[in-house]
Amino acid sequence: MRLLLPLVFLVGCVSVVDGRPDDDDSAPDDDDAAPDDDDSAPADDDDAGDDDDAGPSPGDALYDALQTGDGAAIDEAFTAAALVGMPIHEDVFLFATWWPDAPGAVSLVGDFNGWDPGAMPATGPVAGGWYWVRPDELVDPLGARYKWFSAAVHRAPPDATAYGFDENGRHGWVLPPADVAWFEQFPWVSAHLETPRRIRARLPAGFASRSAAAGDARTLLMHDGQNVADPEAVWGGWGVDATLDGGGYDDVVLLAVDNAADRFDAYTHVQDDVGGGVQGGRADDLLALVTTEALPFFRARYGVAAEGASLMVAGSSLGGLVTLYGAVAEPDLQGCVAALSPTLGWGAFASDGAGALANVWPGTVGHGDTAVYLDSGGGVNGSCFDGDGDGIVEDSDDADNYCTTTQLRDVLAGLGYQFGVDLAHWHEPDAPHNEAAWRDRFFRALGHCEAAGWVRAR
Repeated sequence: MRLLLPLVFLVGCVSVVDGRPDDDDSAPDDDDAAPDDDDSAPADDDDAGDDDDAGPSPGDALYDALQTGDGAAIDEAFTAAALVGMPIHEDVFLFATWWPDAPGAVSLVGDFNGWDPGAMPATGPVAGGWYWVRPDELVDPLGARYKWFSAAVHRAPPDATAYGFDENGRHGWVLPPADVAWFEQFPWVSAHLETPRRIRARLPAGFASRSAAAGDARTLLMHDGQNVADPEAVWGGWGVDATLDGGGYDDVVLLAVDNAADRFDAYTHVQDDVGGGVQGGRADDLLALVTTEALPFFRARYGVAAEGASLMVAGSSLGGLVTLYGAVAEPDLQGCVAALSPTLGWGAFASDGAGALANVWPGTVGHGDTAVYLDSGGGVNGSCFDGDGDGIVEDSDDADNYCTTTQLRDVLAGLGYQFGVDLAHWHEPDAPHNEAAWRDRFFRALGHCEAAGWVRAR
């Protein structure tokens, strides 16, 4: 357990598809007092259940572990607390962070103390790198920004559940604001995939969890979660938050599952070899993480339906591939899928093509009930053709998966999907394979899914 938290907060790798970096994961997510006397002032957390007889609350358990300095106990208590929300807010606030390479003394700074490094010095280091602050009171915590500070470094808190961005980059929210949208993130260790990752949400301004409006909300689930709404991500990220706000989708709850070092395995449904050996084939495990862990967690926390016609799923490159595979393997989960530059040659690079999605789809789901949006950039030099006779056309290195995307388009049309109804295709000539290009085109995916029946849950 001791190694868990550093892994949770630092994931990412460089992948290669068709001989070029697949930059969905080319930049790792580097995001970058008195004891609570329960006998005299119990804090009954109705949302978490009445646990007075079941042991200490998450905040008390973390505080006690920090006091003892037991590293394994701190790791375990912090992970449990982070699934509730950091900073922990019970009768008082408790902030904690892992910063083993802090360049000097650490303190907590934010709107509540005028960003004064001397106002709230942290206790630590504990167990090699833990720091914590437990202020007796905090002035105006609602909508208050905060960071950790050490030797002139303002560190965006990787441990903050609620976070946002301003002119100085990323920051944590002590409590999320009422008048603007905000993000939340949670460390996740799955029973289906061994590599830790984060799951995330973006909540619209004024969103109230488990309200009637929350139950009605449209939801958008995206793969490669650390890149979809982070201006500090590779190529500036997808900017999906700005697209939602600018396109009249400010009612939508954005949900996301991060990629991790297992991305080639988790995002592919069969094994293949693109150089470096055979890998892949664990997409069913990723879908199990999504359907049996992440979505139930989001539904319980926020009260969203996140299924059927109210759920849209999207991704790009390998994330686009696993998005489309989800429409085959879990056809009733979502109402619409959007795949940008999907890696549809997977299963035919060094294999016989039988596992490639264009060959799998007709005999598996046929004309399903999930609407499909496909697009790609790239240039087309000559015609697309199947040079090795495996049933899957080839793409040149600069084609941004154009040929295989149009092949699947034609397969779906042959199965009865209708353009303008439950099928759409867009080609952006010469557009590159990166987040900036997907950011520019994503509004079309949203528009198609809305036209195809992406609606509120009730």
